[in-house]
This record gives sequence, C-alpha cells and structure tokens, in this order.
Amino acid sequence: MLTWMLAFTAAAAQAPPGATTPLGYLAEMLRDEKRANPTLATLATTGDKDLTAVLAAMSRSGDKKRRLFAVATLSDLLGKEARPYLLERVNYDPVMAIRAESLARLIAAKSLTARQIADALKIPDEHVQCLAARALVDLGQSQAAMAALEKVAASKEPSAAAAAQMCLLGLGRRDHEVNLRKVMRDPATPQTTLTMLLHRIERQKIKAAMGLALHVAAGDDQPTRLRVLGYRAVSAVSDIAAATLRDAIASSKRMELRVRLLNVLAGRDDAAGHLKQLAAGNGAVAVLSRFELARQVGGPAATPVVQAALDLEHPVVVAYVLDRVGKDIDSRGNQADFYTPALARYIASVTPRPRQMSKEHFFAAGASARLVELGTPSAVAALKRLLARPGGDAVVRSAITGLLRSKTPLAGQLAAPLLNSPYDELATDAALALGHHGDPAAKAGLRAVLANRSRHDPALVVLASWYLLKIDKQTASAADQLAKIVK
Repeated sequence: MLTWMLAFTAAAAQAPPGATTPLGYLAEMLRDEKRANPTLATLATTGDKDLTAVLAAMSRSGDKKRRLFAVATLSDLLGKEARPYLLERVNYDPVMAIRAESLARLIAAKSLTARQIADALKIPDEHVQCLAARALVDLGQSQAAMAALEKVAASKEPSAAAAAQMCLLGLGRRDHEVNLRKVMRDPATPQTTLTMLLHRIERQKIKAAMGLALHVAAGDDQPTRLRVLGYRAVSAVSDIAAATLRDAIASSKRMELRVRLLNVLAGRDDAAGHLKQLAAGNGAVAVLSRFELARQVGGPAATPVVQAALDLEHPVVVAYVLDRVGKDIDSRGNQADFYTPALARYIASVTPRPRQMSKEHFFAAGASARLVELGTPSAVAALKRLLARPGGDAVVRSAITGLLRSKTPLAGQLAAPLLNSPYDELATDAALALGHHGDPAAKAGLRAVLANRSRHDPALVVLASWYLLKIDKQTASAADQLAKIVK
C-alpha cells in the first residue's frame, strides 16, 4: 500500500464500523472530531472541484485552522473562481491572519482591482494594511499606498513596521535604511520577517537594499533557505550577480546551498559563461552545470548528461533534475523526450525489495509522474515495461505511485492492466488511479476497499469512497450533504 503518500492523514485512526455506503462512511468520518480534519485533508488531495461546497463550509467553520486550510485549498483548487469565498474571509473573518492570507492569495491570483485592494487599507490591522499597500505599489499606485505605508512604518509591531519601511526604501525613502540594517542584522529577528523582507527586495527590485540582502546571503549561520532568498534578492538587483552566484557556488561547502544557487544562476540570461566555468570542475555541481548546458540544447546528446546527474543518486541533485524535467515538459512538450531513457533507467534502478519504501522510491515515483506528463510514445512504452515487471516489487509500486500523482487520463489507462494483479496493493492502487477519473472499471476494487475498511489506511478508504461517488456521478450532491456536517 502506498502509505507514504498518505502519512499526513494518519491521525484518522481506525475506520468507523457502521458505515456501509461511500457517503455514509465519509459522513461518519466527518462527524468524528478526531477524524474530521484528516478526512477533509485527504479529500482535498483529489483536486475535485465538486468539493467546493465542503470547502466553502470549512471556510466558515468555527475552527480557525479549518478556515485557514479552506482558504489555501479553495485558492489552489479554483484559482480566480475562489474570489467570492476569499473575499468573504477578507471582509469578515475575526482572525486577522486569515484575512491577510486570503488577501495575499487574491492578490497573487490577480483577482482584485486596485480599488478593491485600496478598500483593504480600511481593515484595522497593520499587517493587512501593509499587504494591501505593497500590492498597490506593485500595481504602480504608490501614491494611494503612501499614507498607509508611512503609518505602518511607525508601528510598534516590528514585523509590520519593517515591511512598510522596506517598501518605502524601494520608493526612494533612504531614511529607513538605518533601521532596516539593524533589523536584518539582528540575530533575534524572526526568520519569517527576514523572509518577507528578502521577497520584497526581489519583487520591488530595491537596489538600495542589495547590501542588506547580501549580508543575509553570506551569513554562514543562516539557514540555507534564507541564504538562497538573499542571493535571489541580490540577483534581482545587481548587474554582477551572476559572478557573485558563481563564486558562492564554487566556495560553499554545503551541497544543498550550492545546488539551489545553481538554480538561481541558471535562470539568468547571462548564466552560460559562468555555467561553463563551473562545468569544467569536478563533483556534483560540475555534473549539474553540464546538465544545465545540455538541457538548453536538448536532443539525444543531452540524454547521457541527464543520466550522469541521476547516477549521482544524491537527493538534492535528483530533486533538482526532476524539477527541471517538469519545467521543460511544460515549455517544450514532446521535445523534452530526451529525458525518457534516463528517467526510466532511474526508476528501474531503485531497491526492488526494501524493508520499507524510502526516499529513492519517492523520487522514482516523481520520475514516473514526469513520464506520464510527457506522454510521448517512448515515455508510455517505458512506463508499460516498468509496470509489467514480474513480482510486483518496489519498482512497480514506485511507477504506479507516479500514476497516482499525475492524475491524468493517461495515468488511468496505464494503470488499468493492474486491476487484475495478483498483488492486492497494486490492484488497489490501480483502482484509485482509475477511480480518480470516474472510470467504472475501478468500481469492484474500490468497493472491496470500503467493504474491508478495517484492513486499510483510513485515508485510502476516504479516497475509495469519494471515487465510488464519482463513478456514480454523485459527488456534487454528496458534497452538499457533507458540507452540512462541517462545523
């Protein structure tokens, strides 16, 4: 069973004994306070818009954690269509942090006009006001934001004040530089505040703050994530940032930092010469630099370079390659087929019979998902070969996990032959892959999961129940009924 994908729902404990129908099972899970939140989280992983009624009810829940979860999930699921639900939270939620999160997501989705953003300046919370003011600056409406920024900059709340001061610095107010230097160099400043300030430098391209960003970037005592944000901010404002990034990559002893900075460098238009210098060396960074240069050209000559990177088997390197594969599939489509042989070989190379699934199998599942997304004849043929391996070992399980992740019609088609697998776990995973698309062929397998629910992880039973409703075209009406249970 693919339990590592469902670990975050483990708190659901055992299934309720009385429910025999899909809707009855889900209803009982939601009525149980201990099982409700994991059940809602599992349902959200389906990405089914028919869940909107349930999520809307969650957004009005008396539990602020549920409301915050609903805001994020509605935004991810519906995009701009989430606007009415998020606006309701902006205008009426009693928790200002939820108002701020809702406003931030509306702004990120470009779902609000400048006038609507300006209306948020009236909300009596400095963080919300600062968020709205910064959004107005990004829209070129700095005059409308100035009064709010000045007010918040004088606040006694350090984080809100620093955010407003940084925005004002970007508008030419150099008088705030001294205080910002103190904030960004103070070891007691929360990482969340530094993160916000570095994002603002990058977004607003605040050249006057380059030294502040570089101070964080160069701090060996800072977490890798913050240092990367610092270098990204420097990259956004400096004409010599490519050389700065190259030197940091070459001199650092932290593998994760070096690889993540390579990602920043490779995204620059002037990266080629610096990548060639790094590629001339030895080690993982040199291999990844050669990979970056090869993927820009693509074609069969790039395949062995991809393979060399994956052969390192370093988790940070493999994650880097898979991220690049996804981007290239999005931008190049079938022309990214040069990745197929290397991805298939990587999946086939994982430990076939481990005591338990590990990180290598997680990455192999990611490689499988990329092959599904690519969907070329060679990618499909490679997946079919992997799924047809005898013995139902961890290689096959990793491959089918990739099908479950991708949630595309092709994934269901590839999983269909496994419905008759002698290995129950593979047959169940195949039923889930097909059930996501409402394929009636999955019905028997999903019914078996519900009937034998005490033998399965509750998260899996939740998915099986929802997909049974989907097959019978009952998810919309079921969501309306489940929404009445959410408190």
